[in-house]
This record gives sequence, C-alpha cells and structure tokens, in this order.
Amino acid sequence: MRTIIYTGKGGVGKTSLSAATALASARAGHRTLVMSTDSAHSLGDSLAVKLGSDPTPVTTNLEGQEVDVLTEMERHWKEVYSYLTDLLQSQGMTEITAKEIVILPGMDLIAALLLLENYEREHRYDVVVMDTAPTADTLRLLSMPDVLRWYFDRFFSMQRRIVKLARPTVGRVMKTPLPKDSFFKAIETLYDRAQHVRSMLSDGKQTTVRLVVNPQKMVISETQRAYTYLCLFDIPIELLVVNNVLPGTEEGGFLKEARTEEKRNLEQIRETFGEVPLLYSPRYPHEVLGIDRLLTLASDVFHQDDPSKIYASLRPVRFFTRGGVKKISIELPFVENEKLEVVARGDTLYVRVGWHRRTILLPYAYIGSELGEAKYAGTRLTIDFK
Repeated sequence: MRTIIYTGKGGVGKTSLSAATALASARAGHRTLVMSTDSAHSLGDSLAVKLGSDPTPVTTNLEGQEVDVLTEMERHWKEVYSYLTDLLQSQGMTEITAKEIVILPGMDLIAALLLLENYEREHRYDVVVMDTAPTADTLRLLSMPDVLRWYFDRFFSMQRRIVKLARPTVGRVMKTPLPKDSFFKAIETLYDRAQHVRSMLSDGKQTTVRLVVNPQKMVISETQRAYTYLCLFDIPIELLVVNNVLPGTEEGGFLKEARTEEKRNLEQIRETFGEVPLLYSPRYPHEVLGIDRLLTLASDVFHQDDPSKIYASLRPVRFFTRGGVKKISIELPFVENEKLEVVARGDTLYVRVGWHRRTILLPYAYIGSELGEAKYAGTRLTIDFK
C-alpha cells in the first residue's frame, strides 16, 4: 500500500493538495483513500462531500475518511477506554466528563496510525493520502511509535508485574480500580501494531512525506523545522509542493512588489531544501472547492504524472551520535573540487559549497554545542558537534 503524507504549516493548502492528489490517483485507476487526521476536519468541505469516521465513497475508486478518536477507541481499544473511564469515575468525575477527558493528548494520532496499519494488512487500498494537522502535530504523529517503544521497553513490564502482585492484596481494599490483564494485553497489542507502523513509515518504497510550503518567510521557517525533524526521525522526504505562487505576468505597483518578494522567497526555498524535488501550484482567483476545481489543481501540480508515483525517497540529512559525539551527515554530491565552508550560528547551520548554500535548522539537542571537525567522503559531508 502506497502512503503519501502531506504536512506543513496551518493554512498552506495541505487539505486541498491531499484531496486533489487522491482524486487524481483514483482517476489513474488506483483504489484510493484520502484520510484526515486533523481534529478540525475540513476534508469533507474541500471535496464538497459529507464524510464520517468510516470510509465514505466520494467518486469512482475514491473513499474519504475523517478520523474520530472517540469512535476508534470505543471500537478498537475498548479495554483501555473502559478502564481509564472507570478510573476517572472512581475519583468522583461524572461519566460524560470522564469519557471526554480520557481522550489523552496523542490518542488521535495513535488512532490514525493504527487505521493505516489496518488498511495495509487488509490490502483494501492501493494508495492512502493523509491530510494531517499542522506541522507540530504531524511530527508528533510520526514520532508516536518511537515514544510508545520507549515507554514499553522501560516501564510496561514493571507496571504489569506490580499490578499483578497488588491485585490480590491491596487491590481488594483500594477504591481506585486496578487494570485487568485484558488492559495490559490491549496495550501490548497496541505496541506491536505501532512497531509495524514504524517499519511502514521508514520504508521509502512505501511511505513518503510531501511538504507543503507557501513562498512566505514565516512559512519557510516552519517548513525548515519540519524538514529537520523528519530527517531526525529518519522519515523519507519525497518532494516539496510550493503552493499559491502568483500566476501570469501582470504588472503594477502592488503586484510588482509582491513578485519581487516572492522571487526572493522562492530562491530561499531552492537554497534551503537542496536536492528535494519541487512542484508548484498557482494562486487561483477563487477557492479550490469541489471535485472539478481540485482536479484542475492536480493537473497544474502533477501535469501528466501519476500523482502516486515516488518522485524521490530522500534522507538528505542524518542526525546520529557516535562515541559520545553528536554528528550530522549531509548528502552533497558533486562537490569534490568545490570550496566548502561550514558555520553554525545559534540554531542554524550554514553550509556553503562553491556558489551554493544550504541552511539547516538544528534540533534542540545540537543548539549550543561547539562545531567540531567536518569531513567529506563519498557523497556525504559529516560534521561533529562537541
């Protein structure tokens, strides 16, 4: 199953591009699902079709779904949901309030990932397009399997043993209910499925991320941060879609100034994201709503290409630690005879190769570290941080 994840800052056009990609994929003959993981769903509005928590037919070969975490918990995590609700009610909370509060931060993301795993296992779709929440939530979604693995490896077995010992003794006199074995079994199943999802996400032949950016400085900065953390979690980056580019050649005071600024920002995008393929979509004089307008958008972005094809599967920047030293490895082909300069200022790393420059926003763990040795071997530059 081919999985395409669209992410970017809020308001850059992720939903429209997700819907357009899915429609064009369905037109190409692929059984396609477009799935919204944003709690503030707008996918149905974009398609002009009423969508629910189950896959809903949109057109030939295409279904749409807006993930509802409450429905997914009641349907698939009944043991976990029931225990947490009982736990809150035992502390004096009403049933309705308990059912709302039990939706802990991150559960909506887990629900989306498990649905993805379920569809892959069922061979139900050829292509799944995910319309995600703004950047920060998407990064949480993609890192969720690693978070679950960290918790499971360090605490889960210990907590299970403690509860097993406590149940026949202190559990009999406690007002607070202790979880049953079925609760721990459900958590264990959740963990196993999450690790399968992690393998799906890191497989560049199956899953890739497409970043959406507008040619505006604030949007470019947040996209840089997303780019860095996708590299940090080793998620394959496929392409960058530059949305809302001014069309035509009309001039005038306002448009002339806007085009000048946009030209500078487009150059910054090309400089910042290096070898990531770029596609462009124009700014339209109207909202892109409904199937016809979305298909026009797909045509303007992908032209005659199958939108589900893999344009690239890049891991252009790698972050790792070796021998206690933090390192960054950057893909830089064809620079053997070029002058190379590396400078770190604050949270930004500047790499200049001849006339070309790359700027990389550093993860928080690297900020404040002293820049060490830089070595070029093969096609990659490796930089040490002390």
